[in-house]
Amino acid sequence: MRYSLTADSMEPAPIARRPSLVNSLFEFRFPVEAAALFWSYAIHHPRPHVDDSNRKTVMMIPGFMAGDLTLAPLAKFCEWLGHKTFFTGIWSNSRCPREMVLHLERNLEEIHTSFGRVVIIGHSLGGMYALELGVRRPDLIERVITLGSPVRSAQNSCHAFVLATARLISILRGMDHGCLTPSCACILDLMEGHPGEVPTTAMYSRTDGVVHWESCVDRSGVTTVENIEVTGSHVGLAVNAGVYRVVADRLAMPPREQRQRRSASEATPATEGISPPPFVHQPNVLEEHARESRVMNFLQRLRGVRSSTIQAPPSTGIEAPN
Repeated sequence: MRYSLTADSMEPAPIARRPSLVNSLFEFRFPVEAAALFWSYAIHHPRPHVDDSNRKTVMMIPGFMAGDLTLAPLAKFCEWLGHKTFFTGIWSNSRCPREMVLHLERNLEEIHTSFGRVVIIGHSLGGMYALELGVRRPDLIERVITLGSPVRSAQNSCHAFVLATARLISILRGMDHGCLTPSCACILDLMEGHPGEVPTTAMYSRTDGVVHWESCVDRSGVTTVENIEVTGSHVGLAVNAGVYRVVADRLAMPPREQRQRRSASEATPATEGISPPPFVHQPNVLEEHARESRVMNFLQRLRGVRSSTIQAPPSTGIEAPN
């Protein structure tokens, strides 16, 4: 897993490319990723549970052509950590982007009225909508977390099958101006703004077979944005162990106001100082050393048992008869 801040990656953006054929074929591994999640470090390792003082409100946005059900495992994981989760009634995320953003904004306002600032987790196209909401309503959002969401050149970095599907949906539904296609003005508008005020965590995978990973890396240089690499397929990001670890760590952070007050008291810039997750920049070497120590102790005890079994019994002073 790799971690970087956009402030450290100000090089020019690479030319947009599409995912390779190998990565696209490996998208069929997502059932294996889902099965492995239940035996992974993300579940068995103690994750940061929270109490009422640090409980977050999370709104889930699924990817293109997907529904709320695809993010249900991640929502249950967040609830297990002590957070509140909400869906917005999406059966298939294939509506006009303009209409979908308005629908999500209404739901965001309702959730904020009852529970305060909201953390938005968006997968693929859902992450693009989450970023757009961060531009429109930064006062309502605590943090944005994107999973394999392109932040630029979406029409040139997606798999050709995705573009063909979007064109077909546009034709069948009679959408105006090629909605959901590269010529759609709604899609282009989503790529223009950036929620610089809202802390953003962008996760991507180099083996993404739907969207080329380079288009998911934010190179804007905004200090409130972090890029974190995980290993997995695009579809499997919703059930990826590395994603779950990052989500748990980010949801456990103090609210944005507390972090800003802390930064002000320490005479640091007003923008949020993002630090890498503990499992990224502080490897758990103590656990490895403890495991090695247990193995060495076991070998030493085994060696002692073997030596005691072959050692001659002590002499009793009685000689055997001739």
